[in-house]
Amino acid sequence: MTDYADLAVVGRLTEWAQGFGEKRALPGSDDFKEAMRALGTGVGIVTVQLDDGQVWGLTINSFCSVSTEPPQLLVSLAHGASCREPVLRRRRFGLSILGTQHRKLAELGAVPGGPKRIDMFCERRGEDGPVIVAGALASFDCAVSQTFEVSDHTLVIGRVEQVIVGQDFSSPLLYHDRAFKQLGSRLDATRDNDVVDVHESQC
Repeated sequence: MTDYADLAVVGRLTEWAQGFGEKRALPGSDDFKEAMRALGTGVGIVTVQLDDGQVWGLTINSFCSVSTEPPQLLVSLAHGASCREPVLRRRRFGLSILGTQHRKLAELGAVPGGPKRIDMFCERRGEDGPVIVAGALASFDCAVSQTFEVSDHTLVIGRVEQVIVGQDFSSPLLYHDRAFKQLGSRLDATRDNDVVDVHESQC
């Protein structure tokens, strides 16, 4: 086995491991936000339709799948988010995964402050179908099944009742280092035909 003990990074990890049991000050929120800039994510918009038919939207990058049997997903809503109260009251919400063509919508939904009406970006699928973002890469119509209060956010688990899949996944809108970006070149797999499905792996 190759000995990597002389590498500086290993030395730093060793120092960290030795001090693991020590009482350390928690990092500040600014440090945490700075570190999270390194994580690239997809961009989604949470939608909620009000009693008067208005559709409010909120741009988020804190969402993920929870289970496939049954299909469930999670969105994280700040306590001050305009969509939080109507989502909890109506017990329904939509989540649309955005493409690069939705950048203006993403910017609108990310503006701090009050409600963002996004009716002009939406369409209804069928007479009784959900209202979704037109042209989204994928959209999920969800019923709230569970909620959890965690610090200054509410974690909302949605049971997916309908999925609308787009025709083209080639241009997802991404968020990295506090900026919207687009997908780069695909990295070659280790072997031809290698496909990694993170839903099946234990990453």
